[in-house]
Amino acid sequence: MGRAWWGKFLLLLGVVTLSGMYIYPTLTGMDVEKTKFPIKEKINLGLDLQGGLYMVLGVDFKQVYKEVVERRKSSFERRLEEKGIHLLEPSAMEIGDEGDDPLFLLKINASDREAIYKLAKDEYPNLRLAREENGALGFGLARSYRSDIREQTINQSIEVIRNRIDEFGVTEPQITSQGLDRVVVELPGVREVDRAKALIGRTAKLEFKIVDDESMSPSEVAQLVADIEKENKIEFKDGDRFSDYVRLINQKAKGKIKEGRVLSFSRETGIDGKIVRRIPYLLFDKTEVTGEDLQDASVTFDQEKRTPVVSFELNPRGANLFEKLTSENIEKRLAIVLDNIVHTAPVIQGRIPGGRGQITLGSGNGNDLIKEAKDIAIVLKAGALPAQLEFLEQRVVGPTLGQDSIEKSTFASLMGALAIFFFIMIYYRVSGMIAALSLVLNVAMVLAILVGFEATLTLPGIAGIALTVGIAVDSNVVIYERIREELRSGKTILSAIEAGFQKAFRTIIDANVTNAAAAIVLMTYGTGPIKGFAVTMLIGIVTTLFTAIFFCKMMFQLYMRRLENKGAKVLSI
Repeated sequence: MGRAWWGKFLLLLGVVTLSGMYIYPTLTGMDVEKTKFPIKEKINLGLDLQGGLYMVLGVDFKQVYKEVVERRKSSFERRLEEKGIHLLEPSAMEIGDEGDDPLFLLKINASDREAIYKLAKDEYPNLRLAREENGALGFGLARSYRSDIREQTINQSIEVIRNRIDEFGVTEPQITSQGLDRVVVELPGVREVDRAKALIGRTAKLEFKIVDDESMSPSEVAQLVADIEKENKIEFKDGDRFSDYVRLINQKAKGKIKEGRVLSFSRETGIDGKIVRRIPYLLFDKTEVTGEDLQDASVTFDQEKRTPVVSFELNPRGANLFEKLTSENIEKRLAIVLDNIVHTAPVIQGRIPGGRGQITLGSGNGNDLIKEAKDIAIVLKAGALPAQLEFLEQRVVGPTLGQDSIEKSTFASLMGALAIFFFIMIYYRVSGMIAALSLVLNVAMVLAILVGFEATLTLPGIAGIALTVGIAVDSNVVIYERIREELRSGKTILSAIEAGFQKAFRTIIDANVTNAAAAIVLMTYGTGPIKGFAVTMLIGIVTTLFTAIFFCKMMFQLYMRRLENKGAKVLSI
């Protein structure tokens, strides 16, 4: 054996060793968190194999349409003001009985009608004139635009949820639309179900609001909330939804606080995670800067207090708005509100340029604070959901079904592999044994690559592995039949093997490139399990080329050396 052969042998030995190390924890059921074994990863199993969480979420499009119309109303009013057109009364929103076709009404002078109509036609093609009566124009969303909003909202919700779940650490989540207003989420192997649901369902609205300390002092606000709780027998208990409590308090506070104000709360939790303190704030309801202007968020540490904080950065538009907001409200408190929860309300000491800030956390256990900071950063970095999502259905898929699928698919795979091994070893004899070894290495390499890439194995993925075995066998058959043809033509064993591999190479490449093209199409346009099948198939194509061309040829060279030593002149093929 020459130096080149030994170099190839060392490469092969390294591949076999690495493959074995990567699949060893999975094969032995090793506890990777406690072991000192260098590989700390195991094969990730999909929802159909290991169980997990299945949820159906509904999108509240009535609220989405209302928010879009409100934004259009504000923009329209600014353009009217810029053109010197004045309304007789402040514009008003009108929500129909169904709530899915909101309008904004403009009380106008008759002489301004044509100018307003022209402005809407030229600059606001997404609006339609829905009503005209008693000197008022009512504008709503165009029908085609509402369809675009629905599609965009669903797609954005899917993308935002995917970003959140990916950063949460769930491998290969399946997030798809269902019908016109639903999103289906499948989370394989989720253990912290409540945390995952909370992360998905949060609207994640980051808002900067000014605290109204002039109309009511903090002590007066606290007394007002206490009185409302006492008068209406409102009591927040552990396990209750905090958002429901806040909503009820605000309903009962109507008429007791100024128009355009809203009550919000900061909350402190104990070591056990229970809310131990609620601090009320009276905020201006108007929001100048939101999470839509957020560019980045990360967890950092306060060097003085040694506590985690969430640092954020706004885009240029948000930075300008934030600078304007802070410059106009110096010495007033600015509440940083996330999902209607006040996280901090520092006093604005001066103009804050650059759009950079921090969200400080409450007191508590260090690990809990870090966990909370990470969750907030995840939500902020992923972006705000465009709509409130409602959990319509939840099913926890138990591991029993998954284990049954694993056992049956494993049994079927083993039976199929044994049948293939039995056939090729009878038909090709010693050469068939080399092919059988290449198939074992092929499957081991596929599984090792899945572990290394932290990919997820599903039932379609197992089907991809089975197809890989078939493709590999086909490659071996092409090579062996070529070698047989060369032997029948009178060539020596060594030249027949060399010619067989050389002539079969082009055929094998052509077949695998065709399969790879099909797999790429499936991976690009397929969803969920289809992508898993395509990924496994692509990996299998690479490993098949390695084992069929590289491994088998080396084994034949070793086999030839043994034949030469024994003086044999017949190849067992």
